[in-house]
Amino acid sequence: MKQYLDIKKEYNDAIVLFRMGDFYETFNEDAKITAKILGIVLTKRANGAASNVPLAGFPYHALDNYLYKLVSAGHRVAICEQVEDPKLSKGIVKREVIEVITPGTITSEQALDQKANRYLASIFYAKSNIGYSILDQSTGEFFIGECKEDKIAECLKKFGPQEVILPESFVYSTSDWYLELKPFITKIEDWVFSVNESYRKLTDQFKVKSLKGFGCEDLKDGIVSAGAILYHITESLNGSIDHISKIQPILNDGIMGLDSFTVRNLEIFKSLSSQGTHGTLINILDQTVTAGGGRLLKQWMNRPLIDKKRLTRRLDIVESFYNNKALCEDIAKNLNQISDIERIIGRINSGKVTPKEINALCISLEQIPIIKSLLDDSKQKKLISFNKFFKNRNISYLISK
Repeated sequence: MKQYLDIKKEYNDAIVLFRMGDFYETFNEDAKITAKILGIVLTKRANGAASNVPLAGFPYHALDNYLYKLVSAGHRVAICEQVEDPKLSKGIVKREVIEVITPGTITSEQALDQKANRYLASIFYAKSNIGYSILDQSTGEFFIGECKEDKIAECLKKFGPQEVILPESFVYSTSDWYLELKPFITKIEDWVFSVNESYRKLTDQFKVKSLKGFGCEDLKDGIVSAGAILYHITESLNGSIDHISKIQPILNDGIMGLDSFTVRNLEIFKSLSSQGTHGTLINILDQTVTAGGGRLLKQWMNRPLIDKKRLTRRLDIVESFYNNKALCEDIAKNLNQISDIERIIGRINSGKVTPKEINALCISLEQIPIIKSLLDDSKQKKLISFNKFFKNRNISYLISK
């Protein structure tokens, strides 16, 4: 119990899942909260001075099921593991918190919608501008942007983040975006929101000398918010970010502005009557056969193109597939064999991947040269140019990471 209390003191704002053999145990107030949320028995220890300590636990192999419920209830969860072999240790087994899970960083299958992103956001309020960044920890997709204060609510609504990171001194309770989205809020020290430190963290992450190649060199306030996200995951949550290989600027040039009122009333993603997706535009249009394709379509519908050149290119590709039904069917068959590559790579990076997922990744990668070959053999110029784009997708880099 002394070992537990020492660890709990460091993570007093989280529910500590304390590994004891084949079980994760919670104690005291954590046990009462856990038992209520999970619907499990609240009991007491039956030995010595600790006999009156409330206790609730569950088998370690059921972690993903229970972790999702705790996080969904709005709690931060610290996972404390045994970090040495009990057979070789003398006395009490050494334990350490190996990871802290929050609503914006959970990557278990139960928490993730296959065709939707789960975003973590960071906001930095500068004097006349707001920098913000958005990260999907499960896929490694990372976005950065800037806007005026009266636009931040609309910008965040497009992504619908589950969690938002803010400077410790910032008061958010009356902000429009908070009142509407009600995300989980995490506050970190003000000094983390530093231009120089954030810029260094980003260039170190992507192994580059500057951010010019990503098109976000001049987004100083956005860079501050992006650096804070990386700091939070690595330093506060003990998480891994090796699979985050690029950052994309959120630019409004060539993009149609859709405010939340329009999106809601056009029932693009949610039905006004059922609050589900039945009868919505996404429900009608989404014929994608891969999880990544579903997420990409949703992003495109959230930010429709109005740039004629980009629109024409996209429609030319669609038309080429439409005019060659046999090719379309062949590629669909291969795409049906492709699992969620982005999320599997994320799970490899965090050390949570299963043998089944590794095998699924192997099968997925085998489909890529087949799809490339089908596109090359199609004899349609527009699809051959699309194949060049396809070849440029940095699959080998992702796998090596």
